[in-house]
Amino acid sequence: MEAVKPMHKIKSQKVSDQVYEQLLGQITNRTWKEGSKLPSENELRTLLGVSRISVRAAIHRLTALGLVETRQGEGTFVRKVTADTYSDLMMPMFLVNKNTIKEILEYRLVMEVGAIELAAARITEAELDALEEIVVRMEANTSDIKTFAEDDVRFHVLIAKASKNQMIINVMNFMYDLMDVSMESIVNHLGMHDGKYYHRLILQELRTGNQAAAVNAMREHVAKTVDRINEVPVA
Repeated sequence: MEAVKPMHKIKSQKVSDQVYEQLLGQITNRTWKEGSKLPSENELRTLLGVSRISVRAAIHRLTALGLVETRQGEGTFVRKVTADTYSDLMMPMFLVNKNTIKEILEYRLVMEVGAIELAAARITEAELDALEEIVVRMEANTSDIKTFAEDDVRFHVLIAKASKNQMIINVMNFMYDLMDVSMESIVNHLGMHDGKYYHRLILQELRTGNQAAAVNAMREHVAKTVDRINEVPVA
């Protein structure tokens, strides 16, 4: 088994994400080559100083990406993937260009419009209050692009959770890293004005329980972002 010297103790914030990033790093830098067996969950837990739950969640994400596979009674192994597949799966690790952003937005136009249609009928007061906190932070933010983008993604993730549809929630979680990278690029090029306006509008429609209006607001929000992205150069 390959050495794991580059790995280090995990910080307390976003533990499962940090575990995932470290395991992913061992694969992308070829410390763990194709066919290599990963350390056991218990070994990783000790190496990283985290709970077994955090390790298991990270391995599940790698499995969903198709990068590792678990063999009953043997352990977890790095899968062999083609160069094209590897590039696609590792999209969050690479530069997000204009075409990538446009495709992500087109995906969101389908997924998020459907999610909010369900969420409008199922969202709880607690979830509405959580969305309010996010929108208030976004409205008060005048210069921190990274934080604004993170709040933007949190807003949409919470709507997905409010749909109470586990498939939608799982897909949103799977797409989180790519959404996070693309959102920062979008905010960097388009600014914060539209995000503030549409997130407040969407929240207002959700509070009134107007399902059709909430769907229209989300559709208009994403569609306008697509149009604006087409008008500006995005690296």
